[in-house]
Amino acid sequence: MKILICLSLLLVLAMSCNKKNDNIGTIKKLHKTYKNGEISECTHDGETVYSCGINAYDAGGTVYNKDGEIIGSCNYAWSTPDPICGELEDCEVIYRVDDNIWGQPHVDKYDLGD
Repeated sequence: MKILICLSLLLVLAMSCNKKNDNIGTIKKLHKTYKNGEISECTHDGETVYSCGINAYDAGGTVYNKDGEIIGSCNYAWSTPDPICGELEDCEVIYRVDDNIWGQPHVDKYDLGD
């Protein structure tokens, strides 16, 4: 019985460490466009969204829904950003190119590669 409990706990632990994401197709699609930039996974009104930007000054950013459709533009330098830009919550950088203008470390949570 103890072995069964230990195996069950190990299975639960292994599943919780899994990097699986139901939106991996969308993330891979966004990576093709933003492999020289940054992708953050956020929530907006309880839905998963992606805030993306390229590794360039004054480039602005774009917000995509879970299907990879544009739902907002966040260019503060050249236009008025859409309201969604200030409404994103719980953002986590899931990809960031190495040697970037932000001086931040490389991130590749889902092993997208460069």
